[in-house]
Amino acid sequence: MSLPDPDHVPETPGRPQARPLKTTSLVIYATLILLAITIPRALVNWSKNFEPNATQEAALRVAEAIQSLSRRIGADWPFAREVFLEETGKRDD
Repeated sequence: MSLPDPDHVPETPGRPQARPLKTTSLVIYATLILLAITIPRALVNWSKNFEPNATQEAALRVAEAIQSLSRRIGADWPFAREVFLEETGKRDD
């Protein structure tokens, strides 16, 4: 069994995307924003891992603002850390 020559693959039906890189970038950034809103605690913990300086403080403030927004709109309910901690009896360190 041999594979066809990739230089002579017939085009697929339909119109090719005009800007595939732009579309890919949009999907990636939209996914990152969705994750930041639905799992805000991870963003806060990530920003706390930096060396303490002005940039880290700014990143932490932004992460906490996103976490506050996420709680206000109820987007973080699938990953409610507090519920997990209550159910398991663990502490958040």
